Amino acid sequence: MLAPDAGEQGDYDDWIELHNATDQGVDLTGRNLSDAPNNPRKWEFPAGTKIAPEGNLIVRADENGSDTPGLHASFRLFKTGEELFLIDTDADLNAVLDHIVIGQQTTDRSFGRTPADMDVWAVIDPTPGYENR
Repeated sequence: MLAPDAGEQGDYDDWIELHNATDQGVDLTGRNLSDAPNNPRKWEFPAGTKIAPEGNLIVRADENGSDTPGLHASFRLFKTGEELFLIDTDADLNAVLDHIVIGQQTTDRSFGRTPADMDVWAVIDPTPGYENR
């Protein structure tokens, strides 16, 4: 899910929310997020980054890659649209784990998977850290 939301620093930056739909934790160490197909390793998750079973993880898309607290990607998302990639580790040949083409965005709205069908993406209400509605 992507949407503006006041982050830990009080900025209203876009954010990327990952959901672990399994009953086991997921370790994202060595995996990457990118908005550039020619640079799949643009921002690497810090060592020890995990998503709890059935949990959510928010990454701010604010170009503040090393800012704390929270996770901050080293890129921003364009309102006019672009692509977003979740990339596997070097050991797993940087395979694309998930990919989405994001169209033009609407202010203060999210773009996420719908609760009724996780294969369908739509403009929805922002719900950072909670189930999409």
